[in-house]
Amino acid sequence: MPPTVDPSLVRRLAPADLPAVLALQEVVSADLPAGFLWPKSERELRDFLTGARGVAYGISAGATLLALSLLRIPDRRHPNGSPRFRLVPEADWALRAGFLENTMVRPPARGRGCQRALLAVRLSHARSSGMRWACAGVRLRNRTSWANLIAKGLVIADMRFYLGEPMIGLLGSLDGPALASDPADRLSVGADDAALHRAALRGGYVGVRLAPDGSVTYQRLHRRAERAA
Repeated sequence: MPPTVDPSLVRRLAPADLPAVLALQEVVSADLPAGFLWPKSERELRDFLTGARGVAYGISAGATLLALSLLRIPDRRHPNGSPRFRLVPEADWALRAGFLENTMVRPPARGRGCQRALLAVRLSHARSSGMRWACAGVRLRNRTSWANLIAKGLVIADMRFYLGEPMIGLLGSLDGPALASDPADRLSVGADDAALHRAALRGGYVGVRLAPDGSVTYQRLHRRAERAA
């Protein structure tokens, strides 16, 4: 088993890292199935590296960028638009919901905890930036990514379809247990069963953890949490 990445190697990326970021995006895009990753344009990436639209964090080995992740932070010039993320209160939506985006890891570095380390630093940054919510959209078939998000306390809160493919929306509260659910009212959903995920969500449940058999445990959201959103 390859060694676990040292969290101290995570650093905030800067404009000078743009060539390395573009190179990593090209390598990862070529390695993944078509449509699995939505690459950012050079201009979009530059906006994250300069801090204009958020931040970028990465992990390097020498001169090689092994992994990176983006955190989009809204501001008054660039508020979150429609549609509102399910369960985020309307008062928080425009300026208090940050988005976890575009985690990319070179194939040789996978399985070493890069995504988890990058997730931890982005959640901390979002919290310190005044965000109340962390949001992420992940393809249902990208189980590794959404499983890591659930392990960090986010829940499956929504599902939409993009070009016919199921996308799950994950949500975490950054300033309190606003998404409390009832462990006594739960059900099990097959990880790949889009129809059952959707039915559970429509029934007022949220996906809270992966079970040992690989299924997702859903628990009914407390009514006060639903009303607050």
